[in-house]
Amino acid sequence: MTDGMVLVTGASGTVGRPLVAALLAAGQQVRAGVRDPKRGQLPAGVEVVRLDFLDPATAGPALLDVDRIFLMRPPAISDVATALGPLVEAAAQRRVQRMVVLSVMGVNPALPHWRMERMVRLAGLPMTALRPSYFAQNLLTAFGDDIRLRSQLPLASGNGRVSFIDTRDIAEAAARIFTDLPGHPAEPVTLTGPEALTFEEVASVLSAELGRPITYLRQSLWQRRRTLQAQGMPSAYVNVQLVIDITTRLGLARKITPDLPRILGRPATSMTRFIHDERAGWLS
Repeated sequence: MTDGMVLVTGASGTVGRPLVAALLAAGQQVRAGVRDPKRGQLPAGVEVVRLDFLDPATAGPALLDVDRIFLMRPPAISDVATALGPLVEAAAQRRVQRMVVLSVMGVNPALPHWRMERMVRLAGLPMTALRPSYFAQNLLTAFGDDIRLRSQLPLASGNGRVSFIDTRDIAEAAARIFTDLPGHPAEPVTLTGPEALTFEEVASVLSAELGRPITYLRQSLWQRRRTLQAQGMPSAYVNVQLVIDITTRLGLARKITPDLPRILGRPATSMTRFIHDERAGWLS
């Protein structure tokens, strides 16, 4: 246990928000770094500061009295060195004790997550890279309207299986690492759910919980690109999503590891439990 402060970037997101709550519950001092401090509705007890990755001047003030950092890359940012470099450099100058970096399972040089991990490592910062599988919460965010309004799951993932993970589990794992630094070495950990499901099977679980048929709409990669472009997504984001679809098609997203149960001391949250807990998010 340490007595310093944890800076949580992306504090209003699907991982950052439950992480802030978990750290506060553990008695930690928490600073939430967000682009717009007036938004986000974070819980009482957290200090909220402006941290804009596109404004390097915000990095220094956000790091005052901070000894641990949770670093995540906003999906729209692909130029990791320019956007995240100032914060990483400032953290190295301040000899931050530990950075927990939110990466992705199967990270490779084609992904910006790989460049982010490498940048932190080269800066000499003690780092734990969390490499989670596909977020179950994407069903609420990226596909919320598709499920709620059109009863569809449009993807180009074929019959590939995915070891979906609840981001609440990721947040709990990060909080455990931050509050027990000696017990968690710096090697990367791959966090997955307890089972690998096809999107057809996910649609079936949704159908059973919501009481109406949800259809997995199989798309080609070309159709998926057109769908994302029609939603106004930037090209870097579209490309990352297509890489994820290809990875799934190739069977590379089905891996299940013991890392999360080892850290949490309990099984990972199942898809059935997640969908039951979040069912209100898909009710029209």
